[in-house]
Amino acid sequence: MSPLLKLSAALDAVLNAISRVASYALLALVVVVVFDVATRRFFQMGSTQLQEAEWHLHTILIMGVLGTTYIHNRHVRIDLLHAGFSPRTRALVELAGILLLLLPFCAVTGYYAVNFAWTSFIRGEVSQSIDGLPFRWAIKSMLPLGITLVALAGLSRVLRSIAALADPYSADLDRQEAGPL
Repeated sequence: MSPLLKLSAALDAVLNAISRVASYALLALVVVVVFDVATRRFFQMGSTQLQEAEWHLHTILIMGVLGTTYIHNRHVRIDLLHAGFSPRTRALVELAGILLLLLPFCAVTGYYAVNFAWTSFIRGEVSQSIDGLPFRWAIKSMLPLGITLVALAGLSRVLRSIAALADPYSADLDRQEAGPL
């Protein structure tokens, strides 16, 4: 395996590990939703904190697995064109798309996301609801994390694309070497 593919596999392993940890938010989300629905339905009790915890858990889950969807080819792709391309053309299109679209998007969005979370932290932002959850900055900081994970996934695919350009059949971009999602 080439050094580029080894580095790509290492990045993929980090992204997979982060997404496995973030996936536990789904279990917590199910528990919170079931508890919230049951207490509202049977005991006529409502909780703003439970409702806010639900969207906090959604955010943790989505942002934590965002990069992994890309390395496992679970993202939107125009397969009508992509399927007909040779391995070399697929690698060129992938490389151009990442360098011209994905990474600049991550840089600009990441800049604003960091400022968004930092401003919330500096202000000590809390829920607008009286009985809501504190530390709003903590959940807002998940946005820069998610964008960073997408950028790392893009970097992994850049390495894989360069390797595919050097040897189109040994580093095919469509092969799932990153493991199951």
